Amino acid sequence: MQKIKAVIVDDVQLIRAELKSMLLEYPELDVLGEASNGKTAIKVIEKLKPDVVFLDIQMPVFSGFNMLDALDVNFKIIFISSFDKYMPEAQKYNAVDFLMKPINKGKLDAALQKIFNQLNNNK
Repeated sequence: MQKIKAVIVDDVQLIRAELKSMLLEYPELDVLGEASNGKTAIKVIEKLKPDVVFLDIQMPVFSGFNMLDALDVNFKIIFISSFDKYMPEAQKYNAVDFLMKPINKGKLDAALQKIFNQLNNNK
């Protein structure tokens, strides 16, 4: 079985490190890269072509929404945010899930199960 390729985009290094550490528990998932802002994320995503992106919304210069609007790449999105006020707009991007920070292990499990199911059904 091919591993699911992931990228983490968040302006807070501690959040990226914590999420990456949590994702190590999933042998079927491989974190290929990360980015600290939307502009860098575009380059990383276009190069690595991930299956799923864990995406913060509120970042300096280029928000997660700005990044998605600028990309023409097909991947699943799991939003990660400290602000639930972004949920309505996030729904416009057909996100698989919206996780509130700090990320809860049970909710991460549920979000990843959705990803695994969707990607396995598309094969």
